[in-house]
Amino acid sequence: MYIDCVPNRNSNPTYLIRESKRVNGKPTKRTLANITKLPLPIIEQIKLLLKGGTVVQAFDDMFDIQSTLPHGHVAAVLGTMEQLKIPELIGPKNSRFRRLVLGMIAARVLSPANKLATGYMMDSDSPSSTLNEELGLKRVDQDDLYEAMDQLVTHKTDIECRLAKRHLKEGALVLCDVTSSYVEGQKNELADFGFSKDEKRNKKQVVIGLMTDEDGCPVGVEAFKGNTADVSTLSTQIVKIQKTFGLENVVLVGDRGILKQKQLNEEIMPVGLDWVTAMQKSQIREIVEQEKVQMSLCDQQNLTEIYSDLYPEDRLILCKNPVLAASKKEKRDKLLRLTEKLLDPIVEATKRESRKLKGKDKIGERVGKVINKYKMAKFFDREYGEESFSYSRKEELIEKAELFDGVYAIRSSLKDHPEAEELVANYKRLSTVEVAFRTMKTISLHIRPIHHRIKNRVIAHVFLCMLAYYVEYHMRKKLAPMLFAEEKPLERRAQREDVVAPSQPSEAVKKADTGEKVMSFANVLDMLSGLCRTVVIPKISTKNKPEVVMVRKISATQKRALKLLGVDYK
Repeated sequence: MYIDCVPNRNSNPTYLIRESKRVNGKPTKRTLANITKLPLPIIEQIKLLLKGGTVVQAFDDMFDIQSTLPHGHVAAVLGTMEQLKIPELIGPKNSRFRRLVLGMIAARVLSPANKLATGYMMDSDSPSSTLNEELGLKRVDQDDLYEAMDQLVTHKTDIECRLAKRHLKEGALVLCDVTSSYVEGQKNELADFGFSKDEKRNKKQVVIGLMTDEDGCPVGVEAFKGNTADVSTLSTQIVKIQKTFGLENVVLVGDRGILKQKQLNEEIMPVGLDWVTAMQKSQIREIVEQEKVQMSLCDQQNLTEIYSDLYPEDRLILCKNPVLAASKKEKRDKLLRLTEKLLDPIVEATKRESRKLKGKDKIGERVGKVINKYKMAKFFDREYGEESFSYSRKEELIEKAELFDGVYAIRSSLKDHPEAEELVANYKRLSTVEVAFRTMKTISLHIRPIHHRIKNRVIAHVFLCMLAYYVEYHMRKKLAPMLFAEEKPLERRAQREDVVAPSQPSEAVKKADTGEKVMSFANVLDMLSGLCRTVVIPKISTKNKPEVVMVRKISATQKRALKLLGVDYK
């Protein structure tokens, strides 16, 4: 059966339901009904039905929704990983191991959690995004992730070598720094009590050493036992640079807690590495007193090169940050006043008529309880009597301390180059490693607390967090125009008039004042997660029911973010 449209010269066409068949070998038509008087939309629906189609009363009856999952942020992270060739970095073949590792790296950027929660998020039965679909993981559980972590440790050195080949070369700056991360549980093989940089004195910890290029891009990471001193991590990093990475001539930049005199003499100088570090306060005072350095020079210029017989082979640059100096003086004055407020009641107690405080021992005991509460005891002279107590400030000592407020000294083996300003700037690049630690520990990646117990899994966890930071680092660079960040930090650094003074944000960072929409990195991911992918199956009477993938209409801000990343969201 079919609908035949018969045109009329002077009137509307006639619509007839007809059937066609052969009689004695000849085709014939038989009219079954005249439906001309029906509305045209109904005629079109009848035509569709006669062709084997389906007519529904409501739009919801047309499709079965199979899934609706957040997709934009997954596309952004996986797209960036593809551009960075992270898959090839993990393994040459598209194996399940490689896909699981990629999933854990992406999950750490998208929604950091312990491996149990990550397994649920990545599993096909309980997905929180399209991550499982994009990587083709299907069923995933906690044990799958643990097996992948165990295998990842065996690839760690090879992956770090490839990263070093990308970002390091002979003569380059290599930044090294150390932090710690506290541990939950009692059976972690690397956990021990040590100096906690998380200020968790009652918890065991793991020490983490990070190595980056001159711009703070990570290339290697190590996990040490929790009671390892900062200086004890240096030998491992030197071996990694020279033996593992095959770099013989680089400039190692580290803070004064790592590059101490003993390490310089016994570990760095014998292997011929150049270095840049800062000096201890006591070393600065010793140089100033021996060389009779006029500290007034620091008031006239913020940076000056000095020479000392104590370090005849080294280049020394004395710097003074006036803003930091003012802040230090203000803080000391405040603490001195607070200490005096604690001492004044004791003075009054020795003068009152009734229940007078007597005895040197009792007076001394009372003073001892409060005198160093604010670490200011060295700035006070105290006189004790049997029935008296008095104190006064050591004005000369306070003035001497003020001379060194905001003062620091850069020390390096580089004698002829670079210029003093650039040498100071090179040391201050360590702030980028601090940014890496903050991002990995608190801002977004949440490396802590560490729940693993087996040594290799702790190492794998730390390494996964470093790889996740590697991805986020490059995403932040690309998204800089819409983040609270410098769009061109290298140019901005070169334009600084005074390398010692605190840096000031450029107009690029103050986009909020111009009305341009800016946000944090977490805001960008959250905004992109609103771009969902819906998979539906049409309710049609055919042998094959094709899946139809629909993506919610993209907003201008989402489009801008994905364009900056160079990622296709479909």
